[in-house]
Amino acid sequence: MCRLDLSKLKRLKEVFLRAGPNVLWVIGVLQTAESTNLRQITIRFPFELGAWAEERFHQDWQDLDRALLQFWTSHSIRPRIEYWRVEEGCELRELASRLLPELTGRGIVDLFKYD
Repeated sequence: MCRLDLSKLKRLKEVFLRAGPNVLWVIGVLQTAESTNLRQITIRFPFELGAWAEERFHQDWQDLDRALLQFWTSHSIRPRIEYWRVEEGCELRELASRLLPELTGRGIVDLFKYD
């Protein structure tokens, strides 16, 4: 797995990552961020989000939830999640609360639909 290392970017203010269904890559990249200037983390999912993501990658999403929660508690960074669309018959808020329970439960994640 290719890993982007953000540790040398000491003045980094924003991170924008385009994620796949397996979010382990995103977690790995975020773990390398050492900038004290970091103010925004945006993760874009360019595929349809649905129950399949939860079923297949449940633990990975839980790990992403914890990693983003850590950024909130240590740097007050409110993550932004961008999604393309949600599987038909699936309610976004309900799905988000299962994929990212800590963030959605605390109301510290912004969900945005993009075209």
